[in-house]
Amino acid sequence: AHGRHVCLTWSLTSRSVRLYFDGVLDNSEGNFELKLGLDGYVVLGNEFDSYGGGSEDRNAFVGELFKVNMFYKELDASEVKDMADGGLCSEVEEKYGRSRYLKWEDLLLEEKSGSVTEIDVGCYPEAKKEDGEEETNTTEECDCEKGNMTTFSRWDLLRGEKFYNKTVTVELVEELKQTWDVLGDFEGATVTDRFIAHFKFFHDGKTCDDN
Repeated sequence: AHGRHVCLTWSLTSRSVRLYFDGVLDNSEGNFELKLGLDGYVVLGNEFDSYGGGSEDRNAFVGELFKVNMFYKELDASEVKDMADGGLCSEVEEKYGRSRYLKWEDLLLEEKSGSVTEIDVGCYPEAKKEDGEEETNTTEECDCEKGNMTTFSRWDLLRGEKFYNKTVTVELVEELKQTWDVLGDFEGATVTDRFIAHFKFFHDGKTCDDN
């Protein structure tokens, strides 16, 4: 078996809903009256029978999901096809930046319920290599004059542009505290490159390509 690509688009302006299957338009409906309100929920793998809860096991999704993303704009047919043609391990969606409003890597950090298991689909071999590498750097070697280090410590955070060459003030210390306090909301998550990229994007306003 292999993965299939499914995409549903909706536009308030054109009042149209389109369903694509493996990059090809499968069905569409016009004059679709729907407005999304505030304070809604996004649920994967089941449905709410009432606002905020009431799901039943008999409605649970059985299967595998990968790279579920939600965009705040309607994708056109060519854009949907590009994603489908890219295959399971492509990174086509990365080019949309902030238009990709809900990201798969962020959804993985959310609370899960029921029988949910994360599996390795083989798309990130470099991550597997990092996980399997033996830890050989047991001591820290530092050339303080040149600033060269073979390992990192928590104090390397001070090399960031928010703190480096800045005077230590009450405000600076408070900002440093808040930087660490936000991690408390993600207790139990695994620190990976994507995990760090999440904080750079949402808390520093930087993309993965920024220095």
